[in-house]
Amino acid sequence: MMGKKLKGTLVDLTSMSDLLRTMKEAWPTLYLHSANVANLALRICTFLRLSEVEQETIIAGAFLHDIGKMFVRREIIEKPGPLSDEEWAELKEHPRRGASIVAARGGDNSLVEIIRYHHERWNGKGYEGLRGQMIPWSARVIALADALDAMTSLRPYRQPSKMYDALEEVYNGAGSQFDPQLIRALAEKPFWQIVTYRDPGRLERQIDEEKKWLDQLVDSYATLSHPLVYAQSQWLDRLLVLNLKDMQPAGADK
Repeated sequence: MMGKKLKGTLVDLTSMSDLLRTMKEAWPTLYLHSANVANLALRICTFLRLSEVEQETIIAGAFLHDIGKMFVRREIIEKPGPLSDEEWAELKEHPRRGASIVAARGGDNSLVEIIRYHHERWNGKGYEGLRGQMIPWSARVIALADALDAMTSLRPYRQPSKMYDALEEVYNGAGSQFDPQLIRALAEKPFWQIVTYRDPGRLERQIDEEKKWLDQLVDSYATLSHPLVYAQSQWLDRLLVLNLKDMQPAGADK
C-alpha cells in the first residue's frame, strides 16, 4: 500500500455526524482516541488486504466504538482508583448503549456488532461473555486497536506505555484477550514486531514508513484537518519521542 492512494476508506458517517461533532466538542480526548483507533484499524485492514467494504465498516466502527461513553459519567471514566461495583456496571453498559444509538440511526448490523462487542475477549471473559469465533471478526480488530491506543496514550491515572512494552502485552494476551490468529498474521509486519521499537535502526526505518503513511492519508483526504491525518501525525510524534529517548545516553534524563 505504501506509495498508493488509499481507496475504500472515505466512510460516509453523515447520519452519525452530529454524534461525532458532539464528541469532538464535548470530549476532545475521547474523539482523538476514536480517531487513533480508526487509524490503527486502517493499518490492520491494509496489512491484511481486506476488501473495501470490510475496511469501510471497520473504520466506521472504530470512529463510533466508544460513542456510548458519552452517556457514562466522566468521573467514572477518569477515576484514578478502582471502580465500585455500581461504577463498573455503568461503565460496562457503554458498548450496549452505543450499539443501540447507532442501530436507531440506521447503522447496519455489522457496524452495530463492532460497537456492541468491542470489549469481548477471546477467552470469554469480556463484557458479555462471548468467546473465540463467537465474537464478530471486525470487533476483534477494533478490540486490538483500542487496546494498543489505550496502552500507549497518556491517561489521567497513568503514564503511556512504550510501544515495545505495549506490544509485549498484546502478544501475552494472544489467546486470552485477543484473537491469536489475528496476532499471528500481524506479527509478520515490522509495525507489529517488538524488535522494531527496541532497535534504533529499525525504529528509524519504521518512522520513515509512518511518514509515508501520513503522506498517503493527506493525499487521500486532501486536508490536514481530517481526523485520520491528525491521528497519524500524533502517532508519528509518539514514535519520534520514543526514538529521541532511546538515543539519549544513559542518565541523560536525570
